[in-house]
Amino acid sequence: MSGDERRPRATIKDVAKAAEVSPMTVSNVINGRMQFVSAATKKRVEREIERLGYRRSSNARNLRVSEQRSIGMVIVDESPAFLADFFTCQVVAGLANVLNHADYTLTIQGMPGAELAQSMIMRNFEVAGFCAMISGPKPERLAAIERLADLNQPVVVFQQELPGAGADICTVRQDDRGGGRLIGDHLLARRVTDILAVIPRQPWPAVENRVAGIRDSIAAAGSTAEVTVLEAASESFADVQAAFAAYLDSHPLPGAVVGANDPVATAAMLLLTDRGVRVPEDIRVVGFNGFEAHRYARPHMTTVLSPAYAVGERAGEAMLARLKSGNFAHPDHVLPVVFDPGFTT
Repeated sequence: MSGDERRPRATIKDVAKAAEVSPMTVSNVINGRMQFVSAATKKRVEREIERLGYRRSSNARNLRVSEQRSIGMVIVDESPAFLADFFTCQVVAGLANVLNHADYTLTIQGMPGAELAQSMIMRNFEVAGFCAMISGPKPERLAAIERLADLNQPVVVFQQELPGAGADICTVRQDDRGGGRLIGDHLLARRVTDILAVIPRQPWPAVENRVAGIRDSIAAAGSTAEVTVLEAASESFADVQAAFAAYLDSHPLPGAVVGANDPVATAAMLLLTDRGVRVPEDIRVVGFNGFEAHRYARPHMTTVLSPAYAVGERAGEAMLARLKSGNFAHPDHVLPVVFDPGFTT
């Protein structure tokens, strides 16, 4: 949707009129001054903010202060410990450092998908553009991206393919599907015919692409190898081990276990070791992302090395270029991954 087709931005006076309150009351709700507003009035104002699609404009404020120099980072993750994820941390670090060098700040807010629409960063925070990392079923991810695009500001989306996206949306991602193909090729070359992919229940586009890449490799080779997907309640050590233990108790040992990432693969490998199963002699274990923590696993884990920090840097560079030129020069940036076979052959 182009900017010309969008309805005029609602003002604070529009919200006040619709809610039958004063503009000052609306301002109090927006800025969290709840001591001046009753619960019933707050709900009425918030309902009209949502209905009218109101979002505080930085234009008036910019008449009094310098150019808005902050970028918003939205992380839609069901886990309250969303910054504990190695990939997310690396992306945020790369993004923040590029913005910092250009004298921009980065404001981060993480939330479950159901809270996105009412989040402070979406409704009120004055930023020059948004970066977003979004989990959840694909239709919900696309709806969230559309909601961000409707704010009439540039948006950089991580790890999500968006064919035909709007002109003011850019995607930056690593080649997760290609990494999955590398894993598949590696395992097929070692005559593995049954692969167990252990993934978290919460859908992430990167994980979906990694599993799809393994299946691509099998199809390209004309192999009869099978991929079974095992969902753990979360990526936590305890949840992964619980799901994998239940699987092993009722199924024969697979030829290989592929973790959605290195921590998932490590949890699986330690459970196998505790049960006296030899890795890689009895079963192969493969991770993904190759951050520093995987080096502590023994045997040295086979994995795919992620350019996560560079993904964040590329996003920051793309956003800064867009703010300078008015357009994203490239709608999609894909960074390559590298296969690390570990000490196994």
